[in-house]
Amino acid sequence: MNPEENYSSQRKASNYSDVLHTDDDINPIPPQCGYTFSIIKALLIYPLAILPLGTGLLLAYWYRALWVRLTYSSCPLSRATTVVMTDEYGQQRVSTVQVTTFPDAYSAIGNKVEISSCATRYLTHCRLRYLYSDDEKKFILLRGHDCDRTLAGIHESITGLSGRDYELRKATYGINSIDVPVKPILVMLYQEVLTPFYAFQILCLVVWYVEEYYYYGAFIVLSSLFTISYSLFQTYTSAVQLHELVRQSCTVNVIRDGRELRDVPGESLVPGDVMVIPPTGMSMPCDAVLLTGTAIVNEASLTGESVPVMKTPLPQVEEAFNPDKYKRHTLFGGTHVIQTRFYSNTPVLAVVVRTGFSTSKGGMVRSILYPKPLNFKFYLDAIKFVLLLAVIALVGFCYTLIILQSKKYYLKETLLRAFDVITIVVPPALPAALTVGTVYALQRLKKQQIYCISPQRVNLCGKIKLVCFDKTGTLTEDSLDMASVICASGQRFHPSTPDPSSLLPCPLLYGMTTCHSLTLINGQLLGDPLDVKMFNSTGWTLEEPGEDTSRFDVIIPTIVKPPLAEGQDGVQLGIMKQFTFSSELQRMSVLVKTLPSHDPKLFHVYVKGAPEKIRKLCRPDTVPEDFFDVLSSFTQKGMRVLAVGHRTIITKHELSKIERDMVECDLEFGGLIIMKNSLKPETTPVISVLKNASIRTVMVTGDNLLTAVSVARECGMLEPDHQVIMVKADSTSATPSVTFHLLQDGKDLSTMMLSNDIGHTPISAHPSPLLSDEVVPNNVEENGWALNRVKKFHIVVDGKSFAVIRTECPDLLPKLLVKGSVF
Repeated sequence: MNPEENYSSQRKASNYSDVLHTDDDINPIPPQCGYTFSIIKALLIYPLAILPLGTGLLLAYWYRALWVRLTYSSCPLSRATTVVMTDEYGQQRVSTVQVTTFPDAYSAIGNKVEISSCATRYLTHCRLRYLYSDDEKKFILLRGHDCDRTLAGIHESITGLSGRDYELRKATYGINSIDVPVKPILVMLYQEVLTPFYAFQILCLVVWYVEEYYYYGAFIVLSSLFTISYSLFQTYTSAVQLHELVRQSCTVNVIRDGRELRDVPGESLVPGDVMVIPPTGMSMPCDAVLLTGTAIVNEASLTGESVPVMKTPLPQVEEAFNPDKYKRHTLFGGTHVIQTRFYSNTPVLAVVVRTGFSTSKGGMVRSILYPKPLNFKFYLDAIKFVLLLAVIALVGFCYTLIILQSKKYYLKETLLRAFDVITIVVPPALPAALTVGTVYALQRLKKQQIYCISPQRVNLCGKIKLVCFDKTGTLTEDSLDMASVICASGQRFHPSTPDPSSLLPCPLLYGMTTCHSLTLINGQLLGDPLDVKMFNSTGWTLEEPGEDTSRFDVIIPTIVKPPLAEGQDGVQLGIMKQFTFSSELQRMSVLVKTLPSHDPKLFHVYVKGAPEKIRKLCRPDTVPEDFFDVLSSFTQKGMRVLAVGHRTIITKHELSKIERDMVECDLEFGGLIIMKNSLKPETTPVISVLKNASIRTVMVTGDNLLTAVSVARECGMLEPDHQVIMVKADSTSATPSVTFHLLQDGKDLSTMMLSNDIGHTPISAHPSPLLSDEVVPNNVEENGWALNRVKKFHIVVDGKSFAVIRTECPDLLPKLLVKGSVF
């Protein structure tokens, strides 16, 4: 801190230990230089900037960071009044240092040490607040309540803040608001006119009117007015829409000083506040971690997914909190909580972890306000072209001055002719021409029901060479149709059953009815479309907590029952705990009790996920010997295949303390669920249009690779006469290897080893079919490759092999990306 503040470095370091974070996707300590205003420099620079018709002031407006360096003196950050910060894209922004004084004489966040006064320096950079740290001697990003905390530590916040802690946090974090003010029209006009192009046009107009080029000058004025009006209209409309979109006002109930406060404005929330989420739901004004109860959340405003997501309480374990890993326990700002559910008369509580522009919604808004610079070759070439014209104009200007002066022309005539050269070489109508072209392109797009809120992106669309697609929900329908199920026991598969409702009681049936994240909202079953289709196919019914379920156990969240007509011996299953689906693990699991239960420590575990993942979690003596043959027979037809594993456990742990690894192991293989995933009607035509435009199409999916290849064939992404080569990489052995498998109708016809020792032998030393557009194996007959040359081929690779190639075989990666079609 600066000398005036008697707030010692040692105390300050401990006080801010929970809010200064240095591990984030945002640079917590960006490059920064401190400056303080210099009267001497200002007296020297300002006259120089004003005298040449204000050109210096115009340059100061365009390059503010440079102007600060010219008129300010460099100084330590501890004394700086202005700071120039450089973001991750190399852009420099100027921020003004401010000082906040905390309201009471007590310790800062999370510390009990009393102090006499508390004031700190901070600045705002890209809408984020940075606090000055004496230890780092720099301004450090102010982070939320979740940084550097364990899951158990976050649960300790359940009692809420004290009044004094709240006031301190409010002074530190500011108000919880994502405000995007709309600039007045006159300000927008001022900023538009002072762009380099229009400033140059004003110079040209002065020259033309002096030379009496009235008609041409009038045309340029009219075209410029049109382009400026259109640009202002687009900018102002977008600003108003963004302002209305992000504006949010609500009241919440919070717990402070051990009691519940009602109807507290959402703008007054601070990290560490404990919110009470009502049963009827609410719009989230901040990011909060769920501590008790469950919540059904619509996250369409952030993710675009229309399917509600179930959020569960954060586990109470001694593990560092990771926002990405535990997003299934986080209620994000801007999303809508549809409904909540609590048990044992405990309200649904969530602790606020991030507010304002630090939230997920705030990050999305910041990406709009401060977009990543478009460093495309198109724009770089355009800048080079304009600079080249400027150099030519400058040479012509100087040459004209010298020649005309040598011939004793009047000074006025000499200057007019010299400026004429500049107006001719650098076309002043260029902005108008570009705008007219963009407007015409937008009108054509609008006829195709394609709307663009950023007109400058239109020019980039013509440079697109590659389009990547997800599979499920993008190329294929969101909903799936049940094809069949196959039970397994005793290391063998039973005959396929097309109708799951006809299954006799078995682990596969119980897994299908319990291993999901479905919930009832207004009597309608909602959740993942796959889970909805799977559950409905069994004919069972789902009940939410109520009078009928309370007789079993007050903490049972959901009960599933078989059809009353069949009875099924009156079996009822209570879903006690759920480990939600993880794309990283490719599975989900549940703990289930058979009701009524006579042993409170006995649970049944059901795990559902990718067949390959489930197989690894199962005991080898329970997996059928023909597992891969049966699996490939369905995936090569484009079927979506899931597997179910199960086990029974007896545990002394409380449900909240049971960890995922404790239950997802030593399973018995239960069977396969086969579902049909049809293409969307518009998929094949769109792929055809892109191919006709010479735009390459690629599929990126987490599904089974053979299923993805089948869908790619069906939609035309892979041509029928082209060969498909599957790349497999293995790093489990001492000598990692990469092999190429030639596929035909989903079957592996041959294998060719690429490298027996990636770690020590350069990849370029080995013959590779990717080195040219033709696959010509040397040992054709030995490896069983087709005798004819493979003229056209596509590479497909799964995620695990791709990761191995990136680390063990980087030389192969460029060739893989060029010829790869399914990842």
